[in-house]
Amino acid sequence: MFLKRIELQGFKSFADKSIITFDSDVIGIVGPNGCGKSNINDAIRWVLGEQSVKSLRGNSMSDVIFNGSAQRKPVNMAEVTLVFDNSRHLLNVDFEEVEVTRRLHRHSGEGEYFINKTPCRLKDILNLVMDTGLGRDSLSIISQGNISAFADAKPEERRALFEEAAGVAKYRKRKSESLSKLHRMEENLARLEDIIIELERQVNPLKRQAKKAEIYLEKKQELETIEVSVLVDEIETLNESIEMLRKKAFDFEAQKAMHETTIQVADTKNQELRNEMYQLDREINHLQGEFAKLNEESRILETRKVELDEKRKYALEFASNAEKAKELKTMLEEAHYEYEDRNKRFKDLERDIALAKENLQKLEADLASCMQEYTQAANILNRLENRKSVLENLVKEPFNHQHAVRAILDAKNTLDGILGVVSQIFKPQTNYETAISSALGGAMYHIVTKDEASARHAIGFLKRNQSGRATFLPLTVMKPRRMQREHEVLAQNLTGYLGVATDFTECEETFYGLRESLLGNVIVADNLVNANEIAKVLRYNYKIVTLEGDIVNKGGSMTGGKNRNASTPMTLQKELTQVEQSLEGQRLKSEGLYQQQQALSAKKEAVRASLVQMQISHAQLDQIVKAKWSKYEHLRADYEQYAPAEELSDTSLLENDLVVRLSALHSRLDEVAATMKAKRERRMRAGSEVERKEASIRQLRRDLNVLQNEEREVEVAKAKEETRLEASMERLSSTYEMTFEYAQSQKLDTDMKEARKKVLQLREEISALGNINLDAPSEYQEVRERFEFLTHQKEDLQQAKSKILDAIDEMDEIMVRQFKAMFDKINSELNDVFRSLFGGGKARLFLVDPSDILNTGIDIDVQPPGKTVQNIRLFSGGEKSLIAICVLFSILKARTMPLCIFDEVEAALDQANVERFAKYIAQFRGESQFIVVTHRPGTMAQCDALYGVTMQQNGVSQLLKVKLQDAINFIDKKEVKA
Repeated sequence: MFLKRIELQGFKSFADKSIITFDSDVIGIVGPNGCGKSNINDAIRWVLGEQSVKSLRGNSMSDVIFNGSAQRKPVNMAEVTLVFDNSRHLLNVDFEEVEVTRRLHRHSGEGEYFINKTPCRLKDILNLVMDTGLGRDSLSIISQGNISAFADAKPEERRALFEEAAGVAKYRKRKSESLSKLHRMEENLARLEDIIIELERQVNPLKRQAKKAEIYLEKKQELETIEVSVLVDEIETLNESIEMLRKKAFDFEAQKAMHETTIQVADTKNQELRNEMYQLDREINHLQGEFAKLNEESRILETRKVELDEKRKYALEFASNAEKAKELKTMLEEAHYEYEDRNKRFKDLERDIALAKENLQKLEADLASCMQEYTQAANILNRLENRKSVLENLVKEPFNHQHAVRAILDAKNTLDGILGVVSQIFKPQTNYETAISSALGGAMYHIVTKDEASARHAIGFLKRNQSGRATFLPLTVMKPRRMQREHEVLAQNLTGYLGVATDFTECEETFYGLRESLLGNVIVADNLVNANEIAKVLRYNYKIVTLEGDIVNKGGSMTGGKNRNASTPMTLQKELTQVEQSLEGQRLKSEGLYQQQQALSAKKEAVRASLVQMQISHAQLDQIVKAKWSKYEHLRADYEQYAPAEELSDTSLLENDLVVRLSALHSRLDEVAATMKAKRERRMRAGSEVERKEASIRQLRRDLNVLQNEEREVEVAKAKEETRLEASMERLSSTYEMTFEYAQSQKLDTDMKEARKKVLQLREEISALGNINLDAPSEYQEVRERFEFLTHQKEDLQQAKSKILDAIDEMDEIMVRQFKAMFDKINSELNDVFRSLFGGGKARLFLVDPSDILNTGIDIDVQPPGKTVQNIRLFSGGEKSLIAICVLFSILKARTMPLCIFDEVEAALDQANVERFAKYIAQFRGESQFIVVTHRPGTMAQCDALYGVTMQQNGVSQLLKVKLQDAINFIDKKEVKA
């Protein structure tokens, strides 16, 4: 027996160690579904090198380890050992018995392989079973799933099976290895040729290397010159673009602020107008009620007046002259009263009009004065805002006029050891900014460095870029300077002495020494007079500064005065704070004046409207006065006809007289009507103004949204441009160590579009030059020896390449010969096997491309009895399985295989075909060993021994062996006894 036994432990359902001994030619493995009998087939394939987890019916390789059950815990390792009888030396080793073991650990995932208990590689196991018929591409180890797949496979996929049978798989593998070795050799040759070519270029070191270096340096210099110009042009363009975008953003911000202010003012004004309209509506409603009430009274009194007039008319028509004279006198008195009443109202209205005009003139004068004050306040506010903007820019960039300082700070990231500027490092206390600025003087703009080397490097940077001069203060050389103790004690008792400048200056601990060096012996006094006295007492040994910035120098000279713009980096923040405070007060004042202007304007409009209404009433009343005077004159003429000698007395009418009451009532009605008309007109104007302002506000809000969107777009564009600018400035500083100002002075007067193309061209040319060796032209002898040595190696490799190509051709000939011979042999056996298993018909194999035997696919032409099917894929599943079995048996007849493992391959066959299949297996007894996993009784009957796989415990497989002959003998004995 070729396979003597299998030892399983922890593999899939075989939790306990199980040994299966094979001592018969045909062994059957039976058992119910799910008992684990197919796991034996999986175990054999796993040991022989199967790496496909899917083929082993799992999701990961750790699935082959027993994973536990309801009664059993999982195990940590799976191990399977196959023991082969190698007495016929089917396996290419010298041992008579060969053990192949594979082991897998759960936690580490580590796999191990052994041959005869000696660790080995997977490759060693694959080489061991190669061309024995046990390869993974052969039909000697097959299952129900892939038996029918053989018939459905592509012709090219079937080829591997026949190569395994022909024994050319090892040649194909050797050929593959040879081709791989040839590929590596060609790569080595290519690299070797590159090296030799490079060495050939170095044989003439002086001339060629020098020429190449000269070209390289020339192009590098040209590239630097042009690229710097390109960078400068790009920076200038970006600066212009950013400035333009900044102006746009400022304009948008100003317009937005103006719109927001206008909207806010209009909203406030609208709210005031709405409140006024509400109040006017209430007043008009009240006046309407009063007017209706007065109108009703007037109607009643008019009715009474009409009745009285009718009576008087009757009396004048039918009464005596005395009675007529009496009636006319009464009427005359009433007409005189009416005239005097209307005339008085007319005169009063004239006075009111004159007073309103005076009031209007005064309001106009007040409004003009208020507007002038508001304009002045707005101008001051604008100047303060401009000054604030200037100060903010100065605080942000305090060294705009110090070109060298700005150049060093801009390149701070590329220069080592730059710690900052003195004015940035020292922070004066409040109210001492001017004094400390005077104490430092020009030292405010000195640059502090870590050491002298950093200062030298920075000075070299300024020289290279011609960026001006600057003073550097290396911390390593700064020594503290202090007042003498006795002088300090003496000064403390002098009037006006405030302390030493270091007492009023703050900084980080790192710079304490620098502070003592610059300010440790500078005295601060309150004013210049006291500073002179202190200097005199201390014999002019120290520099003294005052709070106003005046200086008494060492030796007695004095410096003082005030510049128009005396701001320093240390006083800028103080001035900015003061400006912000003034700005807030001025803004409140401006807003107050604006509110006052609005109130005066509204009052002026109200007075103007009232004046217009009074003028209208005055014109109307003028006609009434004239009519009343005409009536009075007419009645007077009538009265004189009846009483010419009688003088008219000035008898006054009583308040309850009808005409008096009517006159008072008409006066009030006119007043109410005029007031109501004025208020209605004001209400209409206010409503119209509200509608107009609301429409204006809506338009302003739409415009504001447009402005906000445009402002956002500008800000995004500006941010992008600033990012590009920063990148260009960084490249100019880090790559070429140049300031922008210096690079600008080096800019070429050329077409920048062409310059950019030239930069790309030069970069490509420099890249094409490859590596430049400027130091090794004198090493010619060494290079030549190496060149000769590598040339000999190249020749050796070319010879080896020719030998490999010859070996590949020889292997191709062997493979063609052996494959064709085995193919023909299998083909000759196939028809007989087919007729035996199908009970007739015919079958043959044919090459898809006979001209390419090394790569051609193999197809099958079969014709079962009574059928004319042209395509094998059209057969039923059982027929496909039987066709694949026929091919397998043909291979077994053409070349004996030591071991065949069938896993329910006859499952798709009917009972008659199962019996043919089983009987055909029996023909190979003594030549091949068969392990058959089956359910079919016909197959079981042909087995010499049966292994039953059961699961007495859920999830754990166990084995039971029965020899078929022993079982038959046992049954026969029972029947005899019976």
